[in-house]
Order: sequence, then C-alpha cells, then structure tokens
Amino acid sequence: MAGSDKEKSSKNKKINRLTLSEIEAQLEAIKKSEGNWRSKHARQLLARKAVLTRQG
Repeated sequence: MAGSDKEKSSKNKKINRLTLSEIEAQLEAIKKSEGNWRSKHARQLLARKAVLTRQG
C-alpha cells in the first residue's frame, strides 16, 4: 500500500520536480491510456525528459 500512496503524491508534483523515472512512468501511463503523446501534459513531460537526459 505504501507504493500507491507514493504514486498518488507524485501526481501532484510539479513537472520540474519529477525524477527521470517518474517522468518515464507517467509517459508510459499516458501512452497506454491515450495511445499518443499529443496532450499538453505529455508534451511538457517529453520536454522535461529531454532536459534531464541532456544534463547527464
């Protein structure tokens, strides 16, 4: 049950505070539910992922 509480709190985090693994998990969930990454939230996550992967 502790894992579900952690996921619930991560939904309320700002995108800039998410870790790379949290971003990837959210992108996978969006891909499963919507089938694409056209939503504004998904595009913002992809942009943040690009920034984090460039940094190291």
